[in-house]
Amino acid sequence: MDLNPEKIAEIDKLVLESQDGNSEAFAKLYDHFIQPIYRYVFYRVGSDDAEDLTELIFLKTWENIRQYRKGDRNFSSWIFRIAHNVVVDHYRAHKAQDELKEDIEDPRREANTIERAHRRFDKELLSSAMAKLKDHYRQILILKYMNDLPNDEIAHITGRSQPALRILQFRALRALKRILADMGVSEVEINL
Repeated sequence: MDLNPEKIAEIDKLVLESQDGNSEAFAKLYDHFIQPIYRYVFYRVGSDDAEDLTELIFLKTWENIRQYRKGDRNFSSWIFRIAHNVVVDHYRAHKAQDELKEDIEDPRREANTIERAHRRFDKELLSSAMAKLKDHYRQILILKYMNDLPNDEIAHITGRSQPALRILQFRALRALKRILADMGVSEVEINL
């Protein structure tokens, strides 16, 4: 998620307006965060519950937005922390096996059928490999490489220190590489 200083200022303004009860400002925050939050939830719990949990995250965000204080953390850290808590609550409530499901369409990619088939195959391999990772490894990889969050935000979301986070990222990538190698996939074969 690219949050340049101008975008952060815009989000801060929308948050302040939302805290004053402006639902249009909150709708703009929703539009900005819906895709990365949904992607985070989808890759953590699968497609069956992702929409409902994403809706719950935004409901909790709206209900608690007045409690948000900028401080050292920006709004994206705060909303991803809500998402993290909702996913944890979901696991506690359902005690279900965590499996990654189908592909999320990326409208930025071209519609070439052969290319799309290769991407789908690659994503299925990656989903299958990630399903074999420990949950905390999977969470770190999703936040870092699928949602492009900076380490300080990921540390806040997960409640870990930045040095511990860097170690986890290294271990998660190493574990994923080992799983892919066991599946017969070399580093150059996968194209995402």
